[in-house]
Amino acid sequence: MKNKTLRNDLIVIVILFLIIGGLFFFKSRKQGQLIEITKDNQIYGYYSLNEDQIIKIDQENTIQIKNQKVKMIQATCPDHLCIKQGAIDKKGSTIVCLPHHLIIEIKEGKEEVQDGKVY
Repeated sequence: MKNKTLRNDLIVIVILFLIIGGLFFFKSRKQGQLIEITKDNQIYGYYSLNEDQIIKIDQENTIQIKNQKVKMIQATCPDHLCIKQGAIDKKGSTIVCLPHHLIIEIKEGKEEVQDGKVY
């Protein structure tokens, strides 16, 4: 009787760990739907990750959205750390260019995006 109860308890514990692990895995792999570009603490615009495009920001930075990922492809800053960071595609991920006061952040949203504005 005691062995049967212990076995049932172990089965329940293993199932709980599998559920919690699965939820953590799927949550951490969640992709965002749009990017928010902030320049000098002002929102520059919102752009959909579903539309491949190249966005020039004040003749200093150029970003590329391709295959639902965003990356900096050109920058006039001296260190080019924003370019070296590579492409991002997960919600909450950011690309930061400190010399130009530029932040690109992936957000979750299902809003309609046109011409850099969310509708």
